[in-house]
Amino acid sequence: MRIIFLLLIFSGLNKTSLLAQKIAIRNVTIISMEDKKPLTGKTVLISDGLIVGIDNTKPGNSPPGYEVIDGTGKYLTPGLFDMHAHFFNEQGELKNTCETELKLMLANGLTHVRILAGHPNYLQSRRNVLEGKWIGPELSVASPQLVGRWPWPADFNNFEIADTPLKAEQAVEKFKKEGYDAIKITFMVKREVYDAIIKAADKHGMKVIGHVGPMVKLPAALKAGQQIEHMDEFIDMLLPDTSYNHGQSVSDMNIWRKPAWATVPYLDEKKIPELAKAVKASGIYVTPTNYFFLSTFGEIASEASIRQKPDYAYIPASLKEERWKNRDHFIKLGIPDTSLQRYRKIRLKMVYELWKAGVPLMAGSDSPEFFLVTGFSIHDELATMVKAGLTPFEALKTATVNPAHYLGLDQTNGMIKNGMKADLLLLDADPLKDIGNTRKINAVFKKGVYYNRETLDKLLKEALVLGN
Repeated sequence: MRIIFLLLIFSGLNKTSLLAQKIAIRNVTIISMEDKKPLTGKTVLISDGLIVGIDNTKPGNSPPGYEVIDGTGKYLTPGLFDMHAHFFNEQGELKNTCETELKLMLANGLTHVRILAGHPNYLQSRRNVLEGKWIGPELSVASPQLVGRWPWPADFNNFEIADTPLKAEQAVEKFKKEGYDAIKITFMVKREVYDAIIKAADKHGMKVIGHVGPMVKLPAALKAGQQIEHMDEFIDMLLPDTSYNHGQSVSDMNIWRKPAWATVPYLDEKKIPELAKAVKASGIYVTPTNYFFLSTFGEIASEASIRQKPDYAYIPASLKEERWKNRDHFIKLGIPDTSLQRYRKIRLKMVYELWKAGVPLMAGSDSPEFFLVTGFSIHDELATMVKAGLTPFEALKTATVNPAHYLGLDQTNGMIKNGMKADLLLLDADPLKDIGNTRKINAVFKKGVYYNRETLDKLLKEALVLGN
């Protein structure tokens, strides 16, 4: 059996020329995501980037012309989606390290990533991957974020101020022409501007995704069919009818405000099931990004544990100081432990009730915020889904089937079936027994190209330049 090392014909990994390959993965256990029951003892045939055959493994020679990978004791899953990610390019020194970050994503099992808050650099990155110039996951790129105002430094233009309905309409039309995949909303958007965004996006056949602010409120977003990130305004819906305090809890930017945290003891958890039913009735998809919120705000990790995580080595040195300052700033707010514990409990319960109500959830990391790095953190998000009460199979759906369906890619991605793209992970252990086993990656296949463990380790090593 020859070792497949044909995929890279240039030295190093800076340039690639991906050769057409015929690969047979023999005697592997398939987690197809079409059925909860794993398929054991299977041979999967890959040709020209597609799955062209799935059959029982038979003794004897491999199919003629196919390179063989022994899948004995291994598990084959679809490649993973991260439905909420960013690049370091928009942070700190504004260096364009997209090519290196894409390698890091692929090495962690991501075969499709949705970038939230677009920029021309990201559109070019999408083209470079599609044309085979760069190694990495395919990208969906949302528009620059539409905001009511921007009170921060404006050195990186990944936002557009839309403070009137006319500006909103013009921005949507412009982003459609520029080739973005969706319209992203973030901060301080007025209700009349929001309505104009929804109307214009519908006219141009674009989905609206992102935050729900306090000037819009959740009922309006549900009625509009917006795809909601972070479960924005969900917690606010648990406030008592008297709208205790200022009527806003710890959604969106209010998480940095101590008065907002004062509402947490008054939140009514009994409202969560009805809230979940309302979200289900709206037909929307939700990306909770729970690991980011729980690990950053709900539970203050120790400095030692943060530094020990594999992500930490890849965070640019210029950003680490800022990350630590932000962490210290939040700690100095002095939020009572009881409120932090309740916040964690409510966010986990909310995800469970949404899942139980049949709301399609999607895994998104919101990395590289704080001490998270895209690629590593999707596995943390899957573990947090399981912590909320989902089965490992259901957690895997949030990073495979559900994103593929939402993006309209379910005929080509998200499952292991004949005719699907060969975007796959070969794992050394069963993720249905322990979701943490998604980290035990033996190989990644992207459009049928085989990246073995040695190659993935090279990609990870090369990406350490990010942390310099």
